[in-house]
Amino acid sequence: MIKNYLTTALRFLKRNKLFAGINIMGLSLALAASFVILLYVINELSYNTSFKNRKQIYRVLHNNADIKITDDGAPYILTKHLQDDFPQVKYVAPTHFVTEFSVKMDEEYIPVDRVVGADSDIFNVFDINVRGQQANILDEPNSIILSKELAQKLFPGKDPIGQNLVAQIDEKDEVLEVKGVFDNFPVNSTFQADCFINVKWILQQINSRIKERDAETDWRSMYWQTWLLLDKNNSGGSLDEQFRSLEKEVFSDDEKYEFSLQNLSDVYFGSQEINSGLPQGNLKNIRIFSAIALLVILIAALNYIILSTAVSTGRSKEIGIRKTNGAGAKSIRRQLLNESLILSILVLPVALFLAWMGKPYAEDLFQTKLLILRSNIVIYVSIYVSLTLLIGLVSGLYTASYLSKLNVISILNNSIRAGKRKTRIRSALIVVQLVIFCIFVSSTLIIYSQYRYALEKDPGYYNEDVLFVDMGPNSQSSKAFINSIKTYPDVLAAGGAIDALPMTTFWPYPMELPGDKSKKIPIELLAVDYNFVEAMGIQIIDGRGFSQELGDDENSYVLNENAVKALGLTDPVGKKIDVVNGTVIGVVKNFNLHSLHSEIPPLLMIASNDFAQQVAIHYKDGSLENVLPLIKSEWQKIVPDEPMNFKTMDEFLKEVYTEEKNLSVIVSVSAFFALLIASFGLFGLTLFIMKSQTKEIGIKKVCGSSGQSIVLSFLSKNFIMVAIATLLSVLPTIFVMNKWLSNFAFKTDISWWVFVITFVCAAVVALSTVLFHSYRASRINPVEALRYE
Repeated sequence: MIKNYLTTALRFLKRNKLFAGINIMGLSLALAASFVILLYVINELSYNTSFKNRKQIYRVLHNNADIKITDDGAPYILTKHLQDDFPQVKYVAPTHFVTEFSVKMDEEYIPVDRVVGADSDIFNVFDINVRGQQANILDEPNSIILSKELAQKLFPGKDPIGQNLVAQIDEKDEVLEVKGVFDNFPVNSTFQADCFINVKWILQQINSRIKERDAETDWRSMYWQTWLLLDKNNSGGSLDEQFRSLEKEVFSDDEKYEFSLQNLSDVYFGSQEINSGLPQGNLKNIRIFSAIALLVILIAALNYIILSTAVSTGRSKEIGIRKTNGAGAKSIRRQLLNESLILSILVLPVALFLAWMGKPYAEDLFQTKLLILRSNIVIYVSIYVSLTLLIGLVSGLYTASYLSKLNVISILNNSIRAGKRKTRIRSALIVVQLVIFCIFVSSTLIIYSQYRYALEKDPGYYNEDVLFVDMGPNSQSSKAFINSIKTYPDVLAAGGAIDALPMTTFWPYPMELPGDKSKKIPIELLAVDYNFVEAMGIQIIDGRGFSQELGDDENSYVLNENAVKALGLTDPVGKKIDVVNGTVIGVVKNFNLHSLHSEIPPLLMIASNDFAQQVAIHYKDGSLENVLPLIKSEWQKIVPDEPMNFKTMDEFLKEVYTEEKNLSVIVSVSAFFALLIASFGLFGLTLFIMKSQTKEIGIKKVCGSSGQSIVLSFLSKNFIMVAIATLLSVLPTIFVMNKWLSNFAFKTDISWWVFVITFVCAAVVALSTVLFHSYRASRINPVEALRYE
């Protein structure tokens, strides 16, 4: 039976090569684009699914009500209380990433990035296979467990277990013994590690930097990511009451710390409001990209229906003969549906090939590697095959239903015509395609407008002719570096800060409200040197900025307007505020501390001349080519062994708004695919109409119609469809884009010209698509047209 269906389908495709080719191209492009998008979506949604006990794994969060921020840090001492006093907890594993860790190999020190301090229970919480001693594998202080990848790198061709290696921790050489090797963490795991070492090294590292308290016993040293495995019969909510009791026991009434749990399954997509160093996903993007994939597929399905119904009269006699020979409507409908499914299956390998070819370009847009994960193979195959078959089924459903109901007598009398109802259905489907295309185009223009707005809006400081130099681990050399480059005539000013503007990190601080110390307001902190305000062109509106010449400003502060308002200060200059009893020396005009996604927060700037992580250099307009080599030469004098990492303000802003730029490109590429597929449909349909109306066109010409009027009749119908599609696209576009723009505190307006440009684009493409066929139709010889069958 399948062989018969395949033979019939191929025979029909052969008779209708052009229409079949257009259908195959449309379906292939749509499926290829959808496959790439779905590869990204599936990989994102599969984060943390590789762990068998993921529903029982939680991490501890702490919330500070005073500054309204949630952090994934917890005190080390909490681990002991969870083990002793919480019977629902099977295992607890505190972890902390080690900084400044390298391993000696062939007389050279190789830096290792993902080094985690932990205890042995980390392998009980996460079901990662470990080769070596299983119980208490990390209990000895000089133990180290390597990943397979790192072990092969350090000990090629050898068994690493039992071997010693020299590691440099905080610039000190330590001899560590390899106790085991663990399987590499899955790439779709939020928790990653290249090796594990004993927690004692972390405690030493923290205590050497924060000497006033012991990180091992202090409840306020919340530096640890704490993972735990709950009993199968318990959920994270069952610990809430015990957490409340513990908080009352260890914190004073003024300290508003609360502990809570977050399930591992929620970590990747549920951490936007959590201060965490783990990779994060974006459900908003998942929804947007999934919608784009579905819309492209919808266009392809509509295109298939349009062309199939257009050429369906070519099969009417075949169906009439089959019905005369006893075939029933159900049998014919099943045959036509199977032919549609066969066509879609034939398209599948072509679509997969196109998707594979387009994958490298998609990786640039998504800013991630689109890996084929072994654990997801079944999901890929199931979704791709199901989607392909669904398109074939849905696309062929209308045609099969229509043709199977045809009357035998009408077919054999050759009275089947493309009536008004059928024509209206095809026109409606074309309008739907054009509506989707118009939504894509309008959305692209609005997203790009917001992107340009973000780059060009005055943020309250210099947004051009500024260079940021990342000091990295050499921040203590920033003062000497700044003083050296300020001597060049093309450098107008230079200053340092803890971060570049706009800041991508948040430093909130709970400040007591003057006159009412029972209330605290969240205020952001920005550590700057004495020259940063001048270097960035931040406007001082009251008092003065930091100045080393006027005295020691280390206990002096500069506020922004929102901070003055939030603190309820009048005449703020000279007032004492709650930051080591400092004095306000000046007020600056509000500026965008963060990206345009965020409102301008209350801000307090603190002066520190000891170090700066980022150095801002304001140079004369057009002098970058001259000044950059000079800055690099000064860098080499101060930090001779490391390359200089730098970005212009323009480059930094583009990096901050990369997501918006990439989204505009993705939507515009989708618009191109939508346009291309819709154009295939218009091209094929116009060709069919021209052939079916050949006699009618000949009669019109005999009756005196000009070629120009015939061309205009074709164009006018399509022009009306474009106008209707543009109007229908306005409200959905405004609704969707307003929801997207709501993610920005500062945003552009949706202008009327967006829809005018969309209409012009759709009209040009649609009309140029049918112009060729309509011109050919207008040149038909009336005598030949009247003979056409």
